Amino acid sequence: MKVYDLIIVGGGAAGLLCAIEAKKLEVEDVLLIEKDNVLGGALSSANFNISNELKITGSKYKDYLLQELDNYNINIKLNTMVLKIEGENEVLCTSPENGIELIKGKKIILANGAKEGSRKAVDMVGSRCAGIYTVGMAKKIFAMENMIPGKKILIDGDDTLYMIQRQLSQHDIEIVGIISNKDNVNTFNLTKNIYKGYKIASIEGEGRVNKVVLKNELNEEIFIDCDTVLFAKPMLSDGLVAMRSGIALNPATTGPKVDENYMTSKDGVYACGNGIFIHKYIEDIESECVDLINKLYNKN
Repeated sequence: MKVYDLIIVGGGAAGLLCAIEAKKLEVEDVLLIEKDNVLGGALSSANFNISNELKITGSKYKDYLLQELDNYNINIKLNTMVLKIEGENEVLCTSPENGIELIKGKKIILANGAKEGSRKAVDMVGSRCAGIYTVGMAKKIFAMENMIPGKKILIDGDDTLYMIQRQLSQHDIEIVGIISNKDNVNTFNLTKNIYKGYKIASIEGEGRVNKVVLKNELNEEIFIDCDTVLFAKPMLSDGLVAMRSGIALNPATTGPKVDENYMTSKDGVYACGNGIFIHKYIEDIESECVDLINKLYNKN
């Protein structure tokens, strides 16, 4: 079994930063595992500013990190899904090229990033119809040539609306309203219709959404005509690999619970980035990754 000095699970911002910082400290055998066929994770589709200090989109920042990555000899496995961490820090993973394999790491960093929060499919009331998307899925639709998610869109939440506001404003799309309980909802000038205090009671349609029923605490109903429902809920930390590995999760973030040294409940397994909590700016992830690598390799 191949043994690496450091295995990093996840090739997004945190994973790339940890790999680069480890090589700067002359860690010899570093393996970066990514489930997709390209590196970058959420940065690849982030065409919005991710910085508190500069104006740089996620996709531009990804280009910068990949150029930096080329300066170092880092082992990379793409199209490789990590299933769980077994025994003495043995990573069980699978890929079309190598099938099921077990790889040991002296130290392991979980940098799985985040996943979208949305209303659970099993809780969805009403018709099982087309036209119900998360922000991430809508971005993928916009990336297709001459494709839009819908013409009349009702948005539930506004936490991730910034990720897609440019695409929504650039097309002939009517935002019929935003459901939010916030006092200051950032609508990005997409609509004036804010449904505060309401929740989706039912989504109706034959084949595709054509109506949404909203209810408030007084059981008052509003009927909204639309062809699309878009969920813009808060991002959640991805704790799936940790959960499969028997690692304790933080119920507040859904990611693995870590101590002051970023170590999880499993000895020798660490976690950082959006995989432990959602960071607002890329600078926060940068400083955290530097701190983690320095602590792992005893550098002040």
